[in-house]
Amino acid sequence: MELVTGTALVAVATLAGLFFVRTPAPNPIDTLGNQLLPVSYGAQWAHDLTQVGSLSGVLIGIVVLFVVGLTRDWVRAVACAVAPLGAVFIVDQVAKPLVHRHIGDAVGSYPSGTVTAVAALAAGAVLVAPPIARAVAAVLAAALVVGICAAVVVLRWHYPTDALGGACVGVGAVLLLDALAHLPWIIGARMGWAHQAHVRKHPSAGWT
Repeated sequence: MELVTGTALVAVATLAGLFFVRTPAPNPIDTLGNQLLPVSYGAQWAHDLTQVGSLSGVLIGIVVLFVVGLTRDWVRAVACAVAPLGAVFIVDQVAKPLVHRHIGDAVGSYPSGTVTAVAALAAGAVLVAPPIARAVAAVLAAALVVGICAAVVVLRWHYPTDALGGACVGVGAVLLLDALAHLPWIIGARMGWAHQAHVRKHPSAGWT
């Protein structure tokens, strides 16, 4: 399920990017989003929230995710530490130059790197959270992602669809990498279960 969801989110963001290559102008979703979130270049709450997606904010978040993740699942800890950096690198160095969408004088706006970073950290926080606290972590993570999307739109750093694309990339990258990292263990475990079931049905198959 994690693999399918992560793949779907990254695929949606990719298809949207291909669309914006040909049609970079604001679309009805962008127009509606800008109307609901009027521009406010000096909005302090928005500037404060975007600090979570800054380099220092991302590095701090990665360290926290890695340390917390190590207490339960070292594979997940590594995946949640690597995915945010990888996602931001791909967004800044590959996606933005290829899509070549701009807002104002920005170098590239799709997808939002700030939202990508924050969404990846939020997704990682849900994955490393203890099962008993995962529901609460999911609600807080969703609120953070919605907030950062609103912040970059209010500040007019990005179009609303840029923010949505960043959210898809950030969450999708974490889910996809975590699923792929665990795949060898899942396949090995299922093969072991299948072998045990076969031995139980055919005891002689387990003799050496």
